[in-house]
Amino acid sequence: MEFQSDSKKTTPVEQEPEDLNPVIDYSECHNQFAGARYIIECGVKLKGNVLTVATAATYFHRFFHSISLDEYDPYLIGCTCLYLASKVEDDDIKIRDIINVGLNCVRRESPPLSLDPYFALRDSLIQAELLLMRVLGFKLKIDLPHKYLLHYLESLKEWLGEKKFDSIPFVDLSFTLLQEIYHSPIVIKYSPQLLSAAILNVVNQVYGVVVPGCDELNDQSWFTVLHSDCTTKAVWEVSTKILALYKEESTLKTK
Repeated sequence: MEFQSDSKKTTPVEQEPEDLNPVIDYSECHNQFAGARYIIECGVKLKGNVLTVATAATYFHRFFHSISLDEYDPYLIGCTCLYLASKVEDDDIKIRDIINVGLNCVRRESPPLSLDPYFALRDSLIQAELLLMRVLGFKLKIDLPHKYLLHYLESLKEWLGEKKFDSIPFVDLSFTLLQEIYHSPIVIKYSPQLLSAAILNVVNQVYGVVVPGCDELNDQSWFTVLHSDCTTKAVWEVSTKILALYKEESTLKTK
C-alpha cells in the first residue's frame, strides 16, 4: 500500500507565516530534497527531538543512495525512517501519530482514515521498517554533526572573544543551517566534522567575520586545526553546496 491515503493532524503545531514556510505540494514533488523536507516537516509537527529528525533524514538519504527513488514511495519510506529513528534515539513518538501526521502532510485537510486503511498502512510501514534496516546494513547509530558543531562554536568563541561572538547570532544561524543540510545527501557524503566546519564558515561569510591568524592562501584557515578533514579546499567546497540548497528549495511546488 502506498503512502497516498487520507488523514488529519493529531498533534497541535505552532503555525508559521506561509511566506516564511510555504506549504509544499508533496504530491507534485518526487525527489530526494522533497522527501527530506517532508521528514523534517513531519518531525517538527510531531515535536520530535532534533537528533531523531537528523537521524531519520540520514536514513532516508542512505536508503535512496542504494535504491532508486522510483522503486518505493518516498513518503512511506520517510515515515518509516522517522519511526525507526525514534526508537534508535529513544524518542517517544507513536506510530499512529507518524501515520496521521505523515498522511496529512501529503493530503492536507483530508478526512481521517477509517480503521481498515489505517491498519493496512500500519502493516506497510512495519514491513518497510524491515526493508529499511536491511538496506542500511543494520548500522543504525549515526555520528551526527551536532556535538561537533557545539564544540567548534566554543572554540570560535575563544578565538573571537566573548564580546565579538555574542554580537553575532552564531548559535541560532549555525543550527538553522545544520537543519537545512539534511535536505541534501551531503550529510552522507562528508564527515560530521567537515560539515560542522563548513556551516561555521558560511556563518562567518554572512557576517563578514575574520578570525585572527587566518591565512587561507597557505591553507592555514582557522578551521584546519579542528579536524584533518577540514582543509581549506574541502570546507569551501561544502560551504558552496550548502548555499546551493536554497536554489533547489525554490524548485519545489507549493500550494
